[in-house]
Amino acid sequence: MKQTFFCLMVLSIFSVEMMTGQGFNMKKMANITGLPGGDCSAVFGYTDAANNEFAIIGSKLAINIFNVNNCGSPVNVLTLSDGYNTSWREFASYQNFVYSVCDGPCGSGLHIINMNTLTATTQTNAFTKAHTIFVEQATARMYVMGSKSSNGQDRLLIYTLDTEVVDGITYNGTPANPVLIKFFSTTYIHDMFVKNNIGYASHIYDYKLRVWDLTNVNNITETAHYYYDSGKYNHSSWLHADGVTLVEATELPRGEPLSVLRKVSGNPSLQLVGTLKEPLEFPVASDSRPHNPHINGNYMYVSCYEDGVQVFDISDVTNQNTIKRVAYYDTYIQNNGSGYPSGFAGCWGVYPYLASGCILASDINNGFFTMKMALPVSDGNNPGRVSSVKGGDLYFQNAGQSIILRSEKGYCYRLVVDLNGNLATQRTVCHVNNANAVSLENNDIAVSDSDLGLVLQDGTGSCRRFRVNSSGGLVSESMACTEVSRPVTMQNSDLIIETYTKGLILKSTAGTCYRIRVDNGGSFIITSLTSCP
Repeated sequence: MKQTFFCLMVLSIFSVEMMTGQGFNMKKMANITGLPGGDCSAVFGYTDAANNEFAIIGSKLAINIFNVNNCGSPVNVLTLSDGYNTSWREFASYQNFVYSVCDGPCGSGLHIINMNTLTATTQTNAFTKAHTIFVEQATARMYVMGSKSSNGQDRLLIYTLDTEVVDGITYNGTPANPVLIKFFSTTYIHDMFVKNNIGYASHIYDYKLRVWDLTNVNNITETAHYYYDSGKYNHSSWLHADGVTLVEATELPRGEPLSVLRKVSGNPSLQLVGTLKEPLEFPVASDSRPHNPHINGNYMYVSCYEDGVQVFDISDVTNQNTIKRVAYYDTYIQNNGSGYPSGFAGCWGVYPYLASGCILASDINNGFFTMKMALPVSDGNNPGRVSSVKGGDLYFQNAGQSIILRSEKGYCYRLVVDLNGNLATQRTVCHVNNANAVSLENNDIAVSDSDLGLVLQDGTGSCRRFRVNSSGGLVSESMACTEVSRPVTMQNSDLIIETYTKGLILKSTAGTCYRIRVDNGGSFIITSLTSCP
């Protein structure tokens, strides 16, 4: 085992600093700000034939392309300015080409970027602006959503990137020259996911998610739907690999959760089978807002505006109770600890499909992020890596500060003294601006002497020492704060155990050590260890 020994009056081996930790099981690798015009929009990833990895991110004045072979040090390889100042840019790719559309005050049509030469052409014959774009790789079809005809009719544009025959007519599209094969007039489609020629379309203004069979573009039919309550804008969705479960993000009104929908054979209505929401600002506020979900294998990655990127384990998507958040990285720290601001801010998009594991994210306010997920490996009943307090108590001078433990879903619980003098937990926001904290990752904190322990002040300023008895039960004793043995004193700072498999280790009078953690409800998990650190 690896141990660090603390024998100082203050915990100075770690610098006590303004709390800037923003992640749970996910690390920031790089953050690039100052892109042309600011205000980033969508982000997309691309891998070339030589396995070079790229990020494509929209900013107000440009399309920005970075080589991300080194996830921690992206290199800008192209900045493509089209002369428009817009907050909406979206991307898709096929073979060695990346495609881009923009919305709002934009008129550049379809950008076609050759990733081999890093050069671009445009098409404006079918549309000059659109909201989103999607390419189904298996069928070489490109779909453009959120475009209007000259008379204001909403429509879906369907292109081929290969040779396709439709009702006897041959369309000779190529990746470099997409060919339009259908204008499909319908109500406004904000976004659409397509698999096997089946489109899952978010018709936000009539509050419906419609499932379209797009196989025959001259006979497009609706095969299923889900109707939301009036005023609920179903923004975008992603289909699970099981082919029947869909996760959808409702952008408006603020505070709506992700919906888990399921197709039922023979039933035209999608069934709502569950909802998901994990606001980082809870318990201060709970009206977080998901934006775009993406599913890759057993994980779902969601860009959540002010809550950054959240990752859910959906390995058993059929069971709502087994779906759980396993990681996050908060790209937008401006609101931390104060709830959610009005308007739109924070993480717009996430791209989790690069083979290297480099995750791409765009934040409207804070630029381009790269990150990597790192789920902890439990030490089980072994001490593992430990920071040990020798010859004294672990003492927190201020009543409002203490050890903060993480639960499996990343919730934060502060250890506090309850009204009866017992050790209890209190849910708290994990990341609070202007709060001092020391963080330990992949690391327990242990008090090595059995007659000493964790000392906290209660609301009256009295001190209580917490230890474990011979059977592992928590015991409490009142004491004068002047009598505390103080080799380690936390002054004006919390101590956060960031890894949920780690916690506080106390030694009983019988010589057995116990690790104290918390579950997602804040109850204590006390585990006997095979040895003491």
